[in-house]
Amino acid sequence: MALRDRLFTRTVVYGGGSAAAVALVLAILVVINLLAGRYPGRLDLTQGKSQSLTAVTLALLKDVDKPLTMTAFLPEGQGDRQRAREVLQNYAYANPQVSFSFVDPDRNPHKAREAGFRFPGNVLLEYDGRRQMADRAEEEALSEALRRLLRPQQKKVYFLTGHGERSIEEPRREGLLTAKRALENEGFLLSELNLLKEGKVPADAAVVVIAGPVKPLFPQEIPSLKDYLARGGRLLVMLEPFQDAGLKDFLLGYGVELNDGLVLDHNQVSQALGASVVMPIAVKYGPHRITRDFTNVVTLFPLARPLGLRRDLPGAAGLPLALSTQTSWEKIGREVLKKENWDFNPQTDRQGPFNLAVLVELKPPELKDGASEAKEKAASQEKKEEGKTAYLAVFGDVDFATNGYFNLSMNGDLFLNTVNFLAEEEKQILIRRDEKKPQPLNLTSWQIYGLFFLTLIFIPGAMLAAGVAAYLRRRARR
Repeated sequence: MALRDRLFTRTVVYGGGSAAAVALVLAILVVINLLAGRYPGRLDLTQGKSQSLTAVTLALLKDVDKPLTMTAFLPEGQGDRQRAREVLQNYAYANPQVSFSFVDPDRNPHKAREAGFRFPGNVLLEYDGRRQMADRAEEEALSEALRRLLRPQQKKVYFLTGHGERSIEEPRREGLLTAKRALENEGFLLSELNLLKEGKVPADAAVVVIAGPVKPLFPQEIPSLKDYLARGGRLLVMLEPFQDAGLKDFLLGYGVELNDGLVLDHNQVSQALGASVVMPIAVKYGPHRITRDFTNVVTLFPLARPLGLRRDLPGAAGLPLALSTQTSWEKIGREVLKKENWDFNPQTDRQGPFNLAVLVELKPPELKDGASEAKEKAASQEKKEEGKTAYLAVFGDVDFATNGYFNLSMNGDLFLNTVNFLAEEEKQILIRRDEKKPQPLNLTSWQIYGLFFLTLIFIPGAMLAAGVAAYLRRRARR
């Protein structure tokens, strides 16, 4: 057989045509892929554009002119990971400066802890040397975190030192390193404050935190704190039982009473949580912005002291933030810790509930500190000009905010909400583990029948008919 006849045999012709068609299709796909990579485009045909970013988010992304990295903390194989990827891809598509990655907190626990990871689904945003944590990989949470991240100035939170306070650099259970990272992820700048060296509270202090001092404050430090409150300052005090650090009279001047009591509790809820008798729980909260969303949630306060509130003090309006349960009781005296006699004694013990955390709003008449009338008016006028109201938040426990308990139940949210309120960051007061409810797909009866006919009858039937027709046509040509 001649070469020409061999080249034009039926097998060669049909095989060559098929190969050429395959090669042409592959070439078209390669070109389309290259063009799509260089000129990306999307078309959202869903109802309400549910797969696209909102106009508000797109406006925020226009201000991102430097690299923005998003790190999502989700275990591999979890179903939410694909949904998170789709959301993050929308951000990266809208702005080339945005990049994202995933970290498995189970396989990379050290990296997750360094980033301040709290719960699966957290997304850490990093931009221009600043960090902000979004509690979930959804547009609402991501855009709110981005809005805070684009804020040019960071408010400063000072932690008092020099009296055995809990350290914000301590990684062990009793330290505040987790709280520090959480505050940094909220957009705050943290620093330590030694009043003996500084002499007074810095003017840029948004909040001053006194976290579990062991030794009494020096006499010259108390006037500095009073002066700070007189200037409309915001002070957060967290005290352990039997250790008032010399602040008993200071707090009493603003309507907060301390005693040498220890709150104990033992009920079904605490048993279910595995809490011991020295870990009272709070399920009831005061009517305030800090705890407004605390419905059916629990916070735990290991080794807590009760706090009293004076209602008759002019210029100080106090209210409880967290209260122990009605099953709680109080024992008086440090020797309780040595004897470990936790049983309730109706003759010597008080029955709850007790205030575990309180907030005091200080009005101008209270801001006098024994000063002259002229100084009182000057302090009041300065406070009025600044437009700030002084607030004092007091917790009868510091362990609830430490590394060992911060991510337990709603402890971390209560601490963060308190600091955010004191720092006048109202938008950051929220429940950080709130998950968006799934949207059910509601179909009418004709939509259900139409979907059934299309997927189970029409499409399979069309494929079967096409296959039979192709078989009969090829058989007829033989």
